[in-house]
Amino acid sequence: MKTYQEIQSTSYRWFDVMLMLLSCVAGSTDIISYYRLGHVFTANMTGNVILLGISIGQGELSTSLYRVASLAGFFAGVFIGALIVENKNKKKKWPYFVMVATVVESAIIATLAIIWLAHDGPLKNSILYIAILLSAISMGIQSVTIWHLDIPGVVTTFITGNITSIGMSAIKGLRRGFKKDIEASASVIPFIRNPENRIELQLVVLGTYIFAAIFTGWMENFAPRFLPLLPLVLILGVVAILWKHIKKHQ
Repeated sequence: MKTYQEIQSTSYRWFDVMLMLLSCVAGSTDIISYYRLGHVFTANMTGNVILLGISIGQGELSTSLYRVASLAGFFAGVFIGALIVENKNKKKKWPYFVMVATVVESAIIATLAIIWLAHDGPLKNSILYIAILLSAISMGIQSVTIWHLDIPGVVTTFITGNITSIGMSAIKGLRRGFKKDIEASASVIPFIRNPENRIELQLVVLGTYIFAAIFTGWMENFAPRFLPLLPLVLILGVVAILWKHIKKHQ
């Protein structure tokens, strides 16, 4: 197995950048869905469930249905993503299936952007529900794709898990001294499995999620017309990174 130094000397930065971009996609999508899709979250299901409980408790049927649609879409996205990435075809390595899932996610986000750009005002009625479903499906696909990669302590679609992992990694690092000579896993996935050696990436992913949320909020005020294009540009960047990596190792 490779040591930490050997792993670090290998060009794996593309993988970290990919995770950062995916985190930005999720952060921007949550803000956009909150502003434009009836105050729902389509990436963060914890927040969405809380909002669902509040709306049911207050007897607000219409907003309750928005949140139910988001949950349904996310579940559908998880199933779609699992069908793609949980593939037993040994002739194809992991980046191929991750890229397929990301391409599907990109197509859904592109469709959503077209719907938004085609409507000058707020989305209403059936179009609103379609938009909620599409947004949630795309985030469900992303969530199960990251889960499939089994990266210790790193998630891109909900911030609670990342914060929890950072705390755990920090304590383990303090106890073990953040040693850098711990052997990595023999997995084909290019990362160190020891959590204390991944705290930097965990912090960066958290930071990019927050930055994406802040930047999206800024765009809502100063460049709302182009807001739907933000997650599309970001996810296309992920596709480009994966495509380049796959072509390089063919």
